[in-house]
Amino acid sequence: MRVRSSLATILLALTFGVVVALQPTVFAQGPADPGVPGGPFSTAFRVQNQGSSNATCTYQAFNSTGGSAFSSPLPPISPGSSAYVYTPAVPGFPSGVFAATISCDQPVAAVVNYSDSNSGDSFVGISSPATKLYVPTVYDNYYNYYTSIRLMNAGTSNNNVTVRYYDGNTPLTPTEYSLLPNGSVTIMHEGDGRLAQNKAYSAVIEGTGPLAAIVQIYGRGPKEEQLYAYTAFSGGTTKAYVPLVMSDYYGYDTATTVQNVGNTAATITITYSNNITQNVTLGPGASHTFLDFNILPPSRTKAYSAVIESSQPIIVTVNESQQRGSLVKLATTYEGFSGGATKLVAPIIMRKYYGYTTSITCQNIGAGPAQISVEYKGTVNTSPIMVSNNLPANQSVVVYQGAGDILPNGFIGSAVITSDQNIICVVNQSNEGVGATQDQLYSYNAIPQP
Repeated sequence: MRVRSSLATILLALTFGVVVALQPTVFAQGPADPGVPGGPFSTAFRVQNQGSSNATCTYQAFNSTGGSAFSSPLPPISPGSSAYVYTPAVPGFPSGVFAATISCDQPVAAVVNYSDSNSGDSFVGISSPATKLYVPTVYDNYYNYYTSIRLMNAGTSNNNVTVRYYDGNTPLTPTEYSLLPNGSVTIMHEGDGRLAQNKAYSAVIEGTGPLAAIVQIYGRGPKEEQLYAYTAFSGGTTKAYVPLVMSDYYGYDTATTVQNVGNTAATITITYSNNITQNVTLGPGASHTFLDFNILPPSRTKAYSAVIESSQPIIVTVNESQQRGSLVKLATTYEGFSGGATKLVAPIIMRKYYGYTTSITCQNIGAGPAQISVEYKGTVNTSPIMVSNNLPANQSVVVYQGAGDILPNGFIGSAVITSDQNIICVVNQSNEGVGATQDQLYSYNAIPQP
């Protein structure tokens, strides 16, 4: 995340029921359809101070036309520590769907969780809005799955927005929107006459000013409680990394989607950490899903990672799911990485916090073996704890906060992850105490320390 001069600003394209924070300025949609079935939805967010001095922060919620709906300061946040807000518990916070900003005088990182009684997911606050965004998955009844986009004007003037949908590389009739400053809109694809059933599309969003967007995938029919969410992409890369891919890993599977956002056909190769490779050629705008659970050998105790290389810029998402009973219920999405860092922060870390426990999965994307350590911040502060002394390049390690006695039950806080090689990390949050009818699985990408 980047800080503009002394003021950090984070944008959130969607927030349900309450304000959510992510880097100093966050946006949440105003009273409107949240874009998924179910509800009512609520949000909780955690803001972690990445600076060297105490952070003073304020968060503000805006309705769909950009009008201020709520504003409140956060308690001072010491370096490395974090502040937690559960918006339904905030006195005076109105019900509805809002866009939000969080403004701080130190660099910060933030993660938002949102949920109803049956489903939920996470996303990271957006610190670098863009005038052009890419969405690799658009569905209207794609085998019972649908998508929606929560879009926010992150600029200070009116923003004229065009959304172009693509069938492969063939454009469909575009849709146009006009958003006031801090204004937001929900774009529903369910029932869109341009989109055929059981067919996957993609989208490109362009505005006359900066935009922030969150994409949601949800199921209906037998998968009605599944919910996935990820942040729309502002650009692609010719080499992407995914730290966590699974084939029956404690019942979890993944599917990795790659979209060509270049101008010509792309030759794409995915190489898994066990050296299995798959190849595909995609035209401009086209996407392909690698069903990792059909490609990799099933392993209850082995998680994999992967590197994806392309002759054209690509964007990547990874869907995680776990089979429970006769239906797939647990579901979440994280974004592929274009690069790493030697120091990352994870704003939400838990151990049996109202049933939720996290795991951190890190991939070494450096040239040599990596030493990786984790330092926890919260009600318990730890010194750096070595979790991998010699992790080979392109391999990954899983750090489960439910194991050992380092963290007490009921812990909620944050973490700082350091390495002598560039690494990437994804954090999963799972409620292990819920029944088979609830999708309470969340994930987010750990954030580079500035």
